[in-house]
Amino acid sequence: MKEFLSREAVPFTAYNVDEDERAYDDLVARGLRIIPVTVFGDRMVKGFDPGGLTALVAAWRAQPDRPAQP
Repeated sequence: MKEFLSREAVPFTAYNVDEDERAYDDLVARGLRIIPVTVFGDRMVKGFDPGGLTALVAAWRAQPDRPAQP
């Protein structure tokens, strides 16, 4: 997941639910019990789904006010 997003030059924040109780609580609050999960706004991709991730990256790139690429 991290490698995919990095290769696409998409800035992201990674959370480790084993070490971060707040991140775990957020995951559960979203009704999820699976990792990894990628969240973009109200859209989510569960597991490693290249097609779903590609769609999220395209949505991110389409935002006129998106953060600059690193």
